[in-house]
Amino acid sequence: MENIKNQGNWLKLLIKELKMPSTAEFCRKANLNRGLVDKLATDAHSPSLDTLQKIKDAFPETNMNWLISGHGKVMVDVQDDNDIKLLEQYRSKIKSKANQRLVEKFSISVDYFVQDHSEMDELENNATAQDVKDKDLMFFRMQLLLFQYRRRLVSDLLLQVPKSGTLLTSSIVGLKEQYSDLLDHLNNEIFKTVKLVTDDLVSIRDVKDQVVTSEASLEGDLSDDDSLSDDDSLSDASLSDASLSDDDSLSDDDSLSDDDSLSDDASLSDDASLSDDASLSDDVGRDLADLLEYAEKAGELNIDDKE
Repeated sequence: MENIKNQGNWLKLLIKELKMPSTAEFCRKANLNRGLVDKLATDAHSPSLDTLQKIKDAFPETNMNWLISGHGKVMVDVQDDNDIKLLEQYRSKIKSKANQRLVEKFSISVDYFVQDHSEMDELENNATAQDVKDKDLMFFRMQLLLFQYRRRLVSDLLLQVPKSGTLLTSSIVGLKEQYSDLLDHLNNEIFKTVKLVTDDLVSIRDVKDQVVTSEASLEGDLSDDDSLSDDDSLSDASLSDASLSDDDSLSDDDSLSDDDSLSDDASLSDDASLSDDASLSDDVGRDLADLLEYAEKAGELNIDDKE
């Protein structure tokens, strides 16, 4: 077989692309004689088809076209059975329809399929880390699948929105923006579901914030009420002091009036006693007069008897 010329020696270039640690390791894996390999490395010998097939079998990522003709890439992607099957399905079911919209939808579906799988894996990991119960985990899975399905539908609708109007019809104003907003909303819901965040938890946080705010306002109101009550108590105290002073003054007036009444009573009693004394003195005077009159009469009788 005629030797193919490459930039330098083709075998040395191949060993470098394969990142082999040594020529001996390449010979062992390719099941080639070291003497033959040395001759091929110095262009002293042309490779046979059997030798190239051994290299291809030992290193499937090697481009057979390059080995034979020297054209193309040295390394190619290795296709396994799954790659071949998927490629056949794409060619037979998508590409054969010759529909550009179908191709775009297929491409978007593949992207979302990978994203959906990644989101579900993250959900499972978060559930394991937070020790979520199986029943609750099932709910999160169902919710995630529902949001993902709706996201695909909205994405498909967004893809179908005409970019510009035609002669007969024109694009609906704001329709693309509505679909975009809805898509953003679904992505946000998917994010919360993956993070195991529910509306109940969000509402609880809102309630807690409201409670904290109300407590703070209540404390402010209470402090205001306390200050007002202090002022009221002070005013009450001042009023009570005023009332006490008024009561004291009234009591003083009452005591003065009592003293006056007592003095009046005393004067009345004095007058009464004086009148009593006067009446007594009159009675005594009358009694003395009666006695004197009687004495005179008795004396006269005595004189008569002696005579």
